[in-house]
Amino acid sequence: MSARSVVAALALFAGPGLTACSSPPPAPPRQPAGVETSVSTGYYPVRGTTTAAIFAAIDANGLVETSGQRAVGMTSVEWKLTSGDVDVRAVPCVFPSLTVMLHLVVMLPRHERPDDLPADLRDRWERFVARVAAHEQRHVDIYLEGAKAMKARLEATRTAVSCTDLEKAIDAEWRAQQADVERAQAEFHAVDETTARSEREALQARLDGTRARLEPVDAEIRRLDTELADLRRQADAGRANLVAQHNALNGQRRALAEEYNRLVADANGLIDALNWARW
Repeated sequence: MSARSVVAALALFAGPGLTACSSPPPAPPRQPAGVETSVSTGYYPVRGTTTAAIFAAIDANGLVETSGQRAVGMTSVEWKLTSGDVDVRAVPCVFPSLTVMLHLVVMLPRHERPDDLPADLRDRWERFVARVAAHEQRHVDIYLEGAKAMKARLEATRTAVSCTDLEKAIDAEWRAQQADVERAQAEFHAVDETTARSEREALQARLDGTRARLEPVDAEIRRLDTELADLRRQADAGRANLVAQHNALNGQRRALAEEYNRLVADANGLIDALNWARW
């Protein structure tokens, strides 16, 4: 769901050495190594009121790692190491102060008009963003834990016979701890990707099962649609035949009614004539 972008950092040792003299001064006292961290969050815009439109906006406006791979969220890091002035005449050589500086920038998606989203889609969006934020927060935590471990490693490596050897030792620990942090980030990514892949596979299995059940239902619906269309054609044809039969019978009835009325009139006339014929 998200990825990291690591900014390469170099160990920087501030403060020039002092001019050597005949008798080396005593080594200055060491101070505890310091750690300065900062975490800021930025956002890139996302718009759209459908799932397809939202992810199209993420593809268009989203993040790209240095490898070229797209990312939904990203945590960028910058390491720096500073020190106080070092007296190269002192024996043993001591870096009196060291400060580990860690600057993190987290980039996350943010919908421009979340109130326009349908209720169900807004709920999905909020859960999606929360998951991306939680993923990036874990990256941040690993870096912060790594900065503390860096402090401990450097505090144990701040005195050597020569400043050259000391610089090499500090630089070795500096690079080794950053490598440890990157391994921890890679392990987190592997575990998180395994979990996400398992979720996707479970959803895909459910989708495949649903599609398998849909196929026979769809076939039966199409069969019934064909039968219904055939019955409608038969009904339409039958209705036309019934109308013709109705009209023919109605014509026959009308003719019979006219004949009936004529015969009734004749009968009535004959009855009247018969009555008069009695006398």
